[in-house]
Amino acid sequence: MPRTAALMTVLVLATAPAGAEIVSPDAFEALAQGRTLHFSLDGMPFGAEQFLPGRRSLWRFVGGACEPGSWRAEGEAICFVYDREPTPMCWHFRREGEGYAAWLVEDGAETGFRLALDAIGPAPLPCPGPDVGS
Repeated sequence: MPRTAALMTVLVLATAPAGAEIVSPDAFEALAQGRTLHFSLDGMPFGAEQFLPGRRSLWRFVGGACEPGSWRAEGEAICFVYDREPTPMCWHFRREGEGYAAWLVEDGAETGFRLALDAIGPAPLPCPGPDVGS
């Protein structure tokens, strides 16, 4: 019996980050509104998202162009839709220690793909217009 209990504990810990509480959509909105969130993947800069009024946002991969979009709550998930990509991309934002991370959600379950939230700041994204300098 102790062996079964130990195995169950390992399985539970493997699927849910220890102590990583999902942030509610209201708490996420309070955290993000009017700010820019900067994310990394495995310690490397990945991209940033600026949160605008009316649940609008601008996403920018590192070195890429800005992508206008919007977000909405679907249960505990925060789902983003971008103007050029109408398929929703959903995330659980989790409190992890002193910081946050975003976990990709597909079909209602976390996939294991995780972005660390490295910084939150007031500066807008640099979004140069098309054909700048032409």
